Amino acid sequence: MLPHTPANVAACDCTIVSVARCSMDLPYLIEYEQDIILFLNLPLNLAGMRRLDDETAMNPRMMLLAVAFAQRQRCLQSPTLAKRAVICSTRAMATSSDENEIKSSGEANEHRFFEMEQRNWEQGFEAYDEGFGPLTCQTIPTLLSDGGFSPANVIDERRQFKLLDVATGPGFVLTAAIDAAMKLDLPEELYSNLKFTGLDITQNFLQMAKQRINAQLQEQQQQQQRQHKQEIQFNIDFVEGSAESLPFNDGSFDSIVCNFGILHFFHPDAFLRESYRVLRPGGRLSFSAWAPPMATEGFRIALESIAEVGNPNVEGLPDGPNFFDFGDPNQATNALKEIGFVDTKSVELSEMKWTSIQNGSELYDVLLQGTSRTREVLLGQTQEEAAAIASLMIQKYDAITDSGKRCLAMPAVITSGCKPTST
Repeated sequence: MLPHTPANVAACDCTIVSVARCSMDLPYLIEYEQDIILFLNLPLNLAGMRRLDDETAMNPRMMLLAVAFAQRQRCLQSPTLAKRAVICSTRAMATSSDENEIKSSGEANEHRFFEMEQRNWEQGFEAYDEGFGPLTCQTIPTLLSDGGFSPANVIDERRQFKLLDVATGPGFVLTAAIDAAMKLDLPEELYSNLKFTGLDITQNFLQMAKQRINAQLQEQQQQQQRQHKQEIQFNIDFVEGSAESLPFNDGSFDSIVCNFGILHFFHPDAFLRESYRVLRPGGRLSFSAWAPPMATEGFRIALESIAEVGNPNVEGLPDGPNFFDFGDPNQATNALKEIGFVDTKSVELSEMKWTSIQNGSELYDVLLQGTSRTREVLLGQTQEEAAAIASLMIQKYDAITDSGKRCLAMPAVITSGCKPTST
């Protein structure tokens, strides 16, 4: 039996109370309960779970169906869908159509999430470039180094060294990698052994990256001509595609980097698995993510303002992974270890500052024009709510920065790992 006692609840840490309250001869449900809680990935409390129990007619068979479905769908990392799976599957008269309904709903939600990301980045690429560019560039040296791209060590006359930049966006990472390579002043023929590939889901970002890198190479070419040196030739490709299904063969790359892209993937675990697949043995992956809102002052201002004077639960917004999941170093490294990466580590860059934002009004505008999910939340406000949020963000910005005397703190976490040389 599984009696409802405080000790029982405490032993499960965050037990689903509705199960603990049922008199059922299934003690192994404890293990499944933990899986559901892990999958929900929410700051659940016992009172909230009691409400779930009151709303549903629990029975052991239906609970097991819910658990089984949640386990199969864990890669979604979708709290709303997971909770709905539990609710639907625990109805007293649940049928196979319930699971089909949940699955269909999940697929539709995923499609809407992808459309939202693509739509907002197709139109918000310039605002992101100007507003976030000076900030996100601050991670790049560590991102490249932890991702195994150190030009002094990668030049090899015998083979190419291939770098893949996933969610390349405006092309800042590839630009920095090319700059680092050019500073080596190597024999011209060795530069052709470096191959750079930028991948993104939006053509506007790819075009921006191409233009930025073409301008960089033209400037480099002019310098070479003034110094009467031979022009350096780089192998650079740009590919439109999904990070969750990389369009490359197994073992194609020596280094994969992703600068704040993982926050925008519906299946971040799929990206990690795909990266593992297309890395050669011994290759490295590194990715960056924002630290939690208590540390990232720009996001904290926005989230607090929306919660205090706006509507944080905008109707119709597609559900997606927790934006700050990979800002937790333990969670981020564990995600890599589960897939098979070794030599994993997470580094927090605590000194990052948002130098391109000078006041609360600019912060509001950048988040409205140069983001995806936050943009959708802000667009979903009434006119009165939007005005109140913008006003409160200005007040909070001034309070935190002493009226602009310092920049907003925006630390990030860079996580990396290596694909084993042998399995």
